[in-house]
Amino acid sequence: MNVISIQENKNNQVKKANTLIKAKGVLSENANKMLTMLVSMIRGDDSEFQEYALNIKEFLNSINSSSNNTQAIKQAAEDLMHNPFWIDGKPFNWCSYADVEKIEGYIVFDVHKYLKPYLLGLQENFTTYNIVNILALKGDYTPRLYEYFLMRFNEYKAQYKKQHNKTPKSYTFEIEIDWLRDTFKIPDSYRYNDVKRQIIEVAKRQFKEKTNIKFDYKEQKLGRKVVRLVVTVENNNKGSNDYLCDLHSFIRHV
Repeated sequence: MNVISIQENKNNQVKKANTLIKAKGVLSENANKMLTMLVSMIRGDDSEFQEYALNIKEFLNSINSSSNNTQAIKQAAEDLMHNPFWIDGKPFNWCSYADVEKIEGYIVFDVHKYLKPYLLGLQENFTTYNIVNILALKGDYTPRLYEYFLMRFNEYKAQYKKQHNKTPKSYTFEIEIDWLRDTFKIPDSYRYNDVKRQIIEVAKRQFKEKTNIKFDYKEQKLGRKVVRLVVTVENNNKGSNDYLCDLHSFIRHV
């Protein structure tokens, strides 16, 4: 069993295949933080999944909750277990089980074996980031936008550097609103103005304040309807030179 106190490591990296980042689905804010902490415990040299034990106190600190909030733990674990994501039209679960009683003070997870191609032995088409960039974010959709924008930016950086032998400062790309709704499972009750105000603008503000990237966007319309966003992503100093620079500092701040 891999029992790790991730607070002791100041460079806690999350590494996912890009296919996983583009998968359809969404988790609650706390379930997503639980998943991110879990994925950060998977070692780069693992050839098989282990049982991964997440420190409950560290998790509760990361969601700014009291040390005895068992309901928050159970709810996040339940959301993680019962909200599948979709790849090529097929549903997948993140974990085979989550046990809150196996080791005192820890939640023990068994990552689903079908995720091996997306989390183990990755050599290409993957995205890596420091865990604090997710733990700092609020909202159900903001972490997914962060991963997707970072993935697109990093893909462009690699291609640009290969061609020009230097790193670009920004990248502009388009996102179809219908694609965003479908991929992030945004409820039909959300009109575009709701998506803009509650998802896009929230992410824009939080990225700039708390992560290593920031973005701006313009709307494109078909008639009076906004059908796509033209997004420009660039590097941001937050998440690398302040109290969010490592998990230990983040938990102390909380």
